[in-house]
Amino acid sequence: MITDMADNSHESAGSASAAPPELRASTGYLLTRLGAESRRRWARMLAAHGMTPHHYGALMTLENVKVTHQQHLAELIGVDPRNAVSVVDFLERQALIERTRDPADRRRHTIRLTAEGRTTVETLRRAGEGIERDILDGLTGDEQLALHTLLQRLFEVTVDR
Repeated sequence: MITDMADNSHESAGSASAAPPELRASTGYLLTRLGAESRRRWARMLAAHGMTPHHYGALMTLENVKVTHQQHLAELIGVDPRNAVSVVDFLERQALIERTRDPADRRRHTIRLTAEGRTTVETLRRAGEGIERDILDGLTGDEQLALHTLLQRLFEVTVDR
């Protein structure tokens, strides 16, 4: 199923060639279009798995932090704590996370991935890697490395300041 999505994704990527040369000469435009295309492919892949970017963010965060509280998870994934409830409820219904009362503070819930959640994270990770491979397929290995290095540097000097 994911392969089919990757094959169809070239259709919208081709529409960028219709952009006027002035736009294509703009680095900002190119970054914006490529970012939008990447997000579109990711959202499509996640939807095929019945997920949203917030679900994915929560799963990936839990894989990294192992155990956290619901409110802290909301902060980590950038979701209002009230909206995080539906994200956590969904993931719990899917048996991807386990929510239990914190013995140290009965008002809080601790959240952790289940075995099924860890399997799902790995499935989504592989699907995401496939999207990235597809997007970068037209570049040589050296070009991919150079692009990644430049993007990392640009990220450091703009976002990580």
